[in-house]
Amino acid sequence: MLFKKDELKFLWPFYLYYLIFGLSTMIMPFMIIYFVNLGFSFFQISLITSTFGIAMFLFEIPTGAFADGFSRKYSVILGFLISAIAVILIPFMTNFYLLLLMWAFAGIGITFISGAEESWVIDNLNKFKRDDLHQEFFIKSRSLSAFGAIFAPFIGALLVKFYSIKILWFVFGLGFLLNAFFLMCFGQEYYRPKKLKLVESIKEIALNSKKGFKFTISHKVVFSIVLAGLFIQLMIIGDNGWQPFLVNLGMAENQLGYVYSIMAAIVMVMPFLSKLFVKFKPKNAISMIILFRMILLFSLIFIYPPLFFLAAIVFIMDSGFVSMTDPLIQTYFHKFIPKQIRATVLSSKSMFSQLVIALTGLIAGVFLDLFGPQKILAFGSLFGIIAIIIYQKIKD
Repeated sequence: MLFKKDELKFLWPFYLYYLIFGLSTMIMPFMIIYFVNLGFSFFQISLITSTFGIAMFLFEIPTGAFADGFSRKYSVILGFLISAIAVILIPFMTNFYLLLLMWAFAGIGITFISGAEESWVIDNLNKFKRDDLHQEFFIKSRSLSAFGAIFAPFIGALLVKFYSIKILWFVFGLGFLLNAFFLMCFGQEYYRPKKLKLVESIKEIALNSKKGFKFTISHKVVFSIVLAGLFIQLMIIGDNGWQPFLVNLGMAENQLGYVYSIMAAIVMVMPFLSKLFVKFKPKNAISMIILFRMILLFSLIFIYPPLFFLAAIVFIMDSGFVSMTDPLIQTYFHKFIPKQIRATVLSSKSMFSQLVIALTGLIAGVFLDLFGPQKILAFGSLFGIIAIIIYQKIKD
């Protein structure tokens, strides 16, 4: 059977959330092209996306502590509403600085979701002693998101062909609003923090922030997973270059939608294959997948026009390997985190990641302008070597 006993009873609102999110991501295959068409350089685009990361870095710990000290459910819903407003306003703006501001707001919104959503689910399952559903959730949530994303780019490609990219921003914002509505109505939360007055709540949030951050950097396994994750993220330092790279190889802009649809279909299936690695230690399974990704990405250095379909295959398969790795890493990671600071620790992990993405994104923007996407995408894969070394040094 596809679902275990009572799995949908506990998880259907969250699975629906991921499906809606996947269906609303029509803008993703065209987002960088949208900014290029506005006349922005790679460096300016990197500034925009880095602003998102910097905002997440600054707000991850406080919002994670808010979720731990007040409510995971209302943290997630607030995050959806903030992100929806920011995304819906983007197509009305062409000014670079206003776009920076909107991306900062979107980043703040995501911090209310990041960590809180996973913690909400895991603690719900733990209350009913269903830790057997942890990995099922990480696998199927990503697969359902990918299932929705199979159809989104096809529809997006048609809208881009006959209308414009702008309309896709409104669809994305609508997805956030729908998720806020459904989780408000149907999402049950069983985690109950202590009832505190306003001043005490602020103190509790500050205390949780300190505890979560200290735990993250002092627990050897947790810190190693976080550190390795940073170098895994650096493997795609040139991520903003994918869409222009494929177009420069000869792919039509509207065909990007079809590539992303195929990618989503692969991403939908690949998380299930992570179960094939259960006979290996998690650190070894993750290391093997990183090595596969390195080989794939470095092969881009040998691809030239008009062989855009080969680059598209690399992009699709690399995304598939990422989706296979995520359930392994997340299931492994949650084994070491106390529930009282779960959202804060996850926010710490995300905070470190966003800081690295933001800072290296700026550097990548300069390099993309100077050397082009092909070299940056290929040589960035070598950061995987450091990630493998860190994982192999873990003693758990």
